[in-house]
Amino acid sequence: MVSVKRKLANLVLGNGQGVPCLRVGELDRAVRFYRDQLGFAQVSLLGGAQPHAALCTAARRGGAVLLSQTEEGSGEPVRRRPDQSYWDAVFFVDDIDRVAGQLRARGVRIDVGIGISAVSSRMLEICDDWGNRVAFAEAGEGWRPALRRLTEQVVPPRVRTVVRDVRFAREERAEYARFERFYGNLPSRLNPVYMFFTSGLLHWVLASEKHIPAEVNLVLFGSGLTDEEQRWLSENLDRPVYNSALEIDDNTAWEFLFEANRTNFGYIDIDCFVLEPKVFSDLSSFDDGVAVNAVWTYRAAPGVPIGCTHLMFLNAAVIAELRTRGRYLSPTNYDWRGSKVPLLHHRTYCRIPTASQRRLLLEVLPADEAGLPVPPAEAPFFDTLVGYQIAAAATGYRTHAVRPLAHRTQTLFAEARSAGKQVWQQDWSDELVHIGGISYYGRYFHATEFRKLYLAAEYSVLCDSVDKLPVSYQERKTTIERQQRMIGLDPATAREFIHRHLASGRGLGPNAVERVIGTAKRVV
Repeated sequence: MVSVKRKLANLVLGNGQGVPCLRVGELDRAVRFYRDQLGFAQVSLLGGAQPHAALCTAARRGGAVLLSQTEEGSGEPVRRRPDQSYWDAVFFVDDIDRVAGQLRARGVRIDVGIGISAVSSRMLEICDDWGNRVAFAEAGEGWRPALRRLTEQVVPPRVRTVVRDVRFAREERAEYARFERFYGNLPSRLNPVYMFFTSGLLHWVLASEKHIPAEVNLVLFGSGLTDEEQRWLSENLDRPVYNSALEIDDNTAWEFLFEANRTNFGYIDIDCFVLEPKVFSDLSSFDDGVAVNAVWTYRAAPGVPIGCTHLMFLNAAVIAELRTRGRYLSPTNYDWRGSKVPLLHHRTYCRIPTASQRRLLLEVLPADEAGLPVPPAEAPFFDTLVGYQIAAAATGYRTHAVRPLAHRTQTLFAEARSAGKQVWQQDWSDELVHIGGISYYGRYFHATEFRKLYLAAEYSVLCDSVDKLPVSYQERKTTIERQQRMIGLDPATAREFIHRHLASGRGLGPNAVERVIGTAKRVV
């Protein structure tokens, strides 16, 4: 009989390497999960032909695990770790996108990622039924990363991204034509307010929509919604609904809006709660010389505020004028490398400014050592609508703060927290609350304190509506319950936890707190 020591040695790639030992409640079920769903195809039971072997090795390219059956059974997770940066096993792979695709195809639920962690800039995490956190991280070495770096060094960004840009434009052309027909058939095109969302987020749509008065011309803009979700929306919300069959991101949705709308229009995030209806009328009223009315703003340059896209209105006449004068930038992202931003969405990428657009940006922004305009707010790229607002400012138009709520840059936010000050990236008030990042927080490896807040907020919102929503949302509720337990938060106390944060941590009044967490009735 081959020894356990020999079997383990055969599973690793070189001398001195080891394998993580994961405790599981049911070895047979764990073997099926790791072999059939995670791709650890080389399986060996240890202990010979014993019918109830308690150890098993499972290997795949790049690593192996030792599964050890415990006596706790399979009812509750064996491991609970309150530290979000803790993993029971990490496996390095050459192509994280390929691994993610394989996992999803096999029905594996990815709990976090693909996102940024201390281990890798591209990483994902899954959790087995016994609480073991297993992560796959894209390695910095290997032929794929090396080829990518070589391509970036040799091939100019415009050449490197042209194929992608042409392909995406071709895919989006037919979908935009459908949206334009939808826009033309809207019951009213007076001050429409668009709410964009992807599949799996109906609970947030419902939570935000119920605070929006019926007279506000809200238009629901979905992407990749299931038939069940589309049917639910048409039967339960008296709002126009468009669903993009092509799974697009919010940047592409913004481009559709800029192309189609002939009148002023607004935009609201699904995790933005407008608790004072007058905000909508204030946003839709434009003073002379104003291109954008916004709520959350920050300084891009002296005397040049920039509005965040969470809640804003756009002046359609200014958009048309910038186009006519050749001083227009798309509302989408920009940088100098044409980078992809998969953390936000698998189709999110940056356009590269033309030479004339670069000169236009330099009319407002300082230049770096290479003579390129520096994105405001210490950002690595020009975020959604930033380039457009800078172009408008260079042409003599301004962004107006309808409410004086600050958006703090990452640097100011980090400096305040390191000094022991309790501040947040965005101000809230009893009129307006924006959670931020709710559609993609699961792809980012947040510190435990922030992940608890996200999970508690989503759980509170979901519990208020899950019985009304399509049956698939019950599974989402179960997943969030499990994730909360894994980081030491009892789902039974989630509402109390988020209630305390809103009142004590963010300073909201009692009525505002109750409305945000879902107990208020529809505004009429």
